[in-house]
Amino acid sequence: MKQIFIFFSVISVGFILSCEKNITVSPPAYNNKVSITGFIEPDSIPVVYFNRTVPYFDKAVKKNELMIRNALITISSNGSTDKLSLDSVFDKIDCQFDYFYNGHNKILANTKYDLTIISEGKTYIANAVTNLFAPAIDSVSYVSNYNDLYGEHEGVVTYFKDVPNQVNYYRYEMIRSADTSIMKAEATIKRACLGKDTVTVHEIGRAVFEDVGKEGKQITIIVEPAYSHKKGTKGRIFIQSIDKNAYVFFSQLDRQKLAQFNPFVEPVFLQEGQFGNKAIGFFAAKKNSKPITFTYPE
Repeated sequence: MKQIFIFFSVISVGFILSCEKNITVSPPAYNNKVSITGFIEPDSIPVVYFNRTVPYFDKAVKKNELMIRNALITISSNGSTDKLSLDSVFDKIDCQFDYFYNGHNKILANTKYDLTIISEGKTYIANAVTNLFAPAIDSVSYVSNYNDLYGEHEGVVTYFKDVPNQVNYYRYEMIRSADTSIMKAEATIKRACLGKDTVTVHEIGRAVFEDVGKEGKQITIIVEPAYSHKKGTKGRIFIQSIDKNAYVFFSQLDRQKLAQFNPFVEPVFLQEGQFGNKAIGFFAAKKNSKPITFTYPE
């Protein structure tokens, strides 16, 4: 009986292999759009990222290949206009230049700002109002492991009270130092660019949060660190208060990633936002809380 079973197994495998067929799939035409992302915050200089988007399998993935030059970008309010200039800084972690359009005048609180971008015969317009209130962080702690849909992680836990009497949206941020002794996610930092230097890095939480059902109540956010660390590593933690336009954009990105790991989550496509069908992205206001110092206990 064992020989017969093996005989039929061989026939079955041969039958399956004989049915293999290579199929060439032609992807649909790519609908080219630009990407616009810009936060404004009181007492800060405005920064706007203006890049082209490319198909998933396109070889152009470096920042100098994606950024769009020679755009006319202005931010206006109360009859005053700030013309942004193309600028860059060298990112030693990613080992490439980071390109953006930089303003010259500090943003004011409780003010409406209009963004206008003119590039290659097209105009993109959006606005944001700097009337946000940042929460005060009560405390922070550390958990060596917690579970979510992505598996088991360590986490930094931040506790704060929601700003009452309004709809609020939040995001986590940590500022700390990094060198080649650590890793970014699971990737080794490139020693050729960073060398023996220590640089300041911003860890921005992937997920965003809203206060629906928690108006004026205590909120707890657990975030997996973006960079590895040693016992005694210090950082400063902020809670960003962001407006709805930024929240909707980042929420869709988060759910897109979630759909890749969870078969029960519907695929999420980026919906039209402030720029309609012309561009993806956002122009939004934010306000950071006062920082609180955190030290990794292990």
